Amino acid sequence: MPKISEERKLERSQQILDAARRCFAEKGFHRASMSDVVRESGLSAGAVYSYYSSKEQLIAAVARSVFLAYESGLGDLVDGDGAPASPEDAIRILAAHVLAEIAPLTEDFRMVMTIWGEAANNPELREIVREIIRGLRAVFEHVLVRWRDAGHELPGQPADLALPMVSVMQGVVVQQSLVGDVDVDAYVDTWCALMRAAGLGDEM
Repeated sequence: MPKISEERKLERSQQILDAARRCFAEKGFHRASMSDVVRESGLSAGAVYSYYSSKEQLIAAVARSVFLAYESGLGDLVDGDGAPASPEDAIRILAAHVLAEIAPLTEDFRMVMTIWGEAANNPELREIVREIIRGLRAVFEHVLVRWRDAGHELPGQPADLALPMVSVMQGVVVQQSLVGDVDVDAYVDTWCALMRAAGLGDEM
C-alpha cells in the first residue's frame, strides 16, 4: 500500500478537525460523539482514529486550532521593527481579527464559548486556555513596554495593564453570547476613548 505524503496527512488531519469543530459547535462537547465526527468528516472510522484516538484528543486539538487562528493576527505587534504600536492600536488590531467575528455569532465564536465552558471542568483543556490567555497578555505587555520605552508615560506597570485589556475583550465576547445586542464598532470606539483618557492612546 502506498504511503500517504506529509501534505496529505496534514490535509486529512485538518479535515477531521474541521468536522469535529462543526460537530462540537452544533452539539457541544458532551453530546457530540466520535461517530458524529467520523460521519461528518466523510472518512472511515479507522482513518479518524489513526489521527485522534479519543474525543478528548480532538477537543484539545480543536481548542488549540481555534485560539491559535486568532493569535496569528497579532504577530506584527510582537515582531514589528518599526515605530511601536500604541495600546489603542493593539486593541483595534485585536478587534479586526477577533471581535469583528462575534457580531454574526460565527461557528468559531460559538466554539470559543464552548471551550471556555468546558475548560472549567476539564483540566487538560483549562491548561490550553491558560496558555492562550497568558500568550495574549504577553502580547499586550510587549506593546505596553515598547510604548513606554518610546517615551510615553503609563498609568501602571505593563503586566498589570495587560490584564484588564484582555478582560475587556473577554467581557464583550460573553455579553454578545448571552445578550446578542453588542454594536462591536461602538464598543471598540468607546473602549479606545477610555484608553486615551487613561493615557494609552494616540492622543496624549
